[in-house]
Amino acid sequence: MLLHTTFTFEASHSLVAGIGQEQVHGHSYWARVWVLSSPERITPLPSLEAHARTLQQQLDHRHLNDLMEGPPTMEALVQHIRQHWTGPALARVAVWRESLGCGVEWDAARDSD
Repeated sequence: MLLHTTFTFEASHSLVAGIGQEQVHGHSYWARVWVLSSPERITPLPSLEAHARTLQQQLDHRHLNDLMEGPPTMEALVQHIRQHWTGPALARVAVWRESLGCGVEWDAARDSD
């Protein structure tokens, strides 16, 4: 079974090289992280939510260009979450922009990055 929690954050960035707008602009992002859980191996929700809140606080109202190497795309945000996650082993991570209906998802079972 997969247990998940969702968090949101507001952040600014600028993108160059033809993949976005060079000027600084901001977005509302949604992120979801999944971990393995089962009746025999329960993941406490308060712990999962606390780890997610830590990441939310690192990302919320920040300029993503200052946090990441390379272009701060949704793909890069997924990698950032994976690298800075301190909770139980991640099974899946998704970042999306609800206003566009677009997002990126990483799945450990299909890890190809």
